[in-house]
Amino acid sequence: MLHHQPANAADADGSERTLLTMERRMRIVQELNSRGTLGVEELTELVSASPATVRRDLTWLDEQGLISRTRGGAMALRHGQVVLRNYDSAFEQRLGEHVEEKRLIGRAAAAMVNNGETIILDAGTSALAMVPFLAEKRDVTVITNSLVVMNELVPLMHANPSLAMLVTGGTMRTRSMSFVGLLADQMLSQVFADKVFLGVRGMSSAHGMTDAVLEEIAIKRRMIQAARQVIALADHSKFTLTYTCQIAPFSAAHIIITDDKIDPELARQVAAHGPQVVVAK
Repeated sequence: MLHHQPANAADADGSERTLLTMERRMRIVQELNSRGTLGVEELTELVSASPATVRRDLTWLDEQGLISRTRGGAMALRHGQVVLRNYDSAFEQRLGEHVEEKRLIGRAAAAMVNNGETIILDAGTSALAMVPFLAEKRDVTVITNSLVVMNELVPLMHANPSLAMLVTGGTMRTRSMSFVGLLADQMLSQVFADKVFLGVRGMSSAHGMTDAVLEEIAIKRRMIQAARQVIALADHSKFTLTYTCQIAPFSAAHIIITDDKIDPELARQVAAHGPQVVVAK
């Protein structure tokens, strides 16, 4: 079953709330990809941040290979400058891919979180995109194995004390900025959640939901076991990819949220396996 998630007009450009660090940096990459070159003053207005903050963001993004720093601003990377990613692309690289699609997916996913629920967010960049949209939720507990989700959620908790967070702990995997291993697995085996939101790197009708990293796959499977409802997050580009190992078949997911650039035929093939496919707009 296909379902289109409408945009929230009041939040269409994110102007009515303060952008968190990762969201702000994603926005900068998006604007540069769209416009080519921008100065610090222009970016300051676009992301509602101070010039000093924007300069720090540009330096960080340049160091991660996501943009090219220029005198007084920055420019988007030409396609020929971008190194082809390997099967286990680093978190910072994935953060700069399909930025607007992830924002829409994150907003649609957050809209499915009800006040009073306990949710699990994995360490994917699509799950991270949900965090700013949780700011107004009440009595929501977030369980996560993501260091970045943890860092982004803390200021929201200061502003909204009804939000709570449990972090798995475990062995830090720097490429994904996530906790994995025995301790993370044991913690997740002892919790129960209303919903889990999983970022998925590979989606194919033949192989279901796949990933390349065994440690990440084990944690995602444990998260699926811990939740009453499984919601997978994947932008359109993931539906042509198959990675080394299966996380779970499509039948394990109740809902899959993607963006409106997905091939309708691919969406129908996925929906035929059972999950509802929600197209975020």
